[in-house]
Amino acid sequence: MNTIHKAGALIIKDKKILLTKSHGKSIYITPGGKYEKGENTEECLRRELKEELQVTVKSFNHYKNYHFEKDAYREMPLDIELYFVEIEEEPKVSSEIESMEWLTKEDIENKKVNLAPSFDTFLPDFIKDGLL
Repeated sequence: MNTIHKAGALIIKDKKILLTKSHGKSIYITPGGKYEKGENTEECLRRELKEELQVTVKSFNHYKNYHFEKDAYREMPLDIELYFVEIEEEPKVSSEIESMEWLTKEDIENKKVNLAPSFDTFLPDFIKDGLL
């Protein structure tokens, strides 16, 4: 079975993380997406964040890699690499994104929005590492 490979952007400001929800989807995820053929991480993050949030990547640094037995939307394994990303402009939803939210640790713990199942794994790491 093929594995889905994604790069996810951790855009954090004032102990809040930016999450997005695509049109027709029910859950919020980190901005970013699947690698296109031949793309490196920088190219993928720059393309995805321009498409989704109309922003330019100023810098990015690797955080952690995660493997999940199934993607939130498909019965396929998922490998996601998370990166701290600094952006130049204020993010704005694009035609690809239905909504975005800046969420605190408490918002996530209290399930203010419907999150991807991967946040059950991500959140303890984010808290332990002092991100939120």
